[in-house]
Amino acid sequence: MKVILHLLILSCFLNVSLHAQNETNITYGLKLGGIYSKISNLPESIKGRDNTFDNSVMESKGGYGIEGGFFLNCKLYDTRVAIQPELLFRQSSQAVNYHDTTGKEFELGLNYAYLQIGALYKVYPYEGLNLGFGAFYGISLSPNNITYESNEAGGMYDVATRQFYQDGLDGADDFSLCFALGYELHQSIHFDLRYYLGVKDVVKSNASSFQFIENQNKSGVFSFSLGYSFHQW
Repeated sequence: MKVILHLLILSCFLNVSLHAQNETNITYGLKLGGIYSKISNLPESIKGRDNTFDNSVMESKGGYGIEGGFFLNCKLYDTRVAIQPELLFRQSSQAVNYHDTTGKEFELGLNYAYLQIGALYKVYPYEGLNLGFGAFYGISLSPNNITYESNEAGGMYDVATRQFYQDGLDGADDFSLCFALGYELHQSIHFDLRYYLGVKDVVKSNASSFQFIENQNKSGVFSFSLGYSFHQW
């Protein structure tokens, strides 16, 4: 929460400072796009580093989701630099698949939503082309949104097993560095390609059977979005 407070204070400070400069170009708008996300080391955390002892395989794969929200773009007067605070909603997904030699199969789905608060420092080397770097703190909104489907006994035990994972695994807040490449058209249309590099664990364990102490579960997110600036102050 301290990180969130610091980001909010920084955004407010920048907003007030830039209003003091009459010739500073300040715009605001909305953006919406798709993401592809993946959490590292989930099979190693849930089942262990060696998945061959019981002739079974557990693999993880990323999933698609959405990200969108509000941005405030503050271009500094007589420079090629801007500060862009953002408030975003993100819905991401992650799947873990299991199968063994007995024919048992199941898919564990981790469907996490976040409220993303952060800012980008943007440089414009040529017209609307821009490069950005920043940081975002994601508040977990759905830490227990886990699905479980299997072929065992026609899914008879799915409810109990799903509850086991919901009780044992918690989605945690995320903190990530952001690297962005974008282009802004004169008609206020924005295109934005980003990569978010997670730097902390986003899954925590409430069960001693999981091996989360020795494995770090960090997020990696690619996003592509379309934005529109509604107004220029």
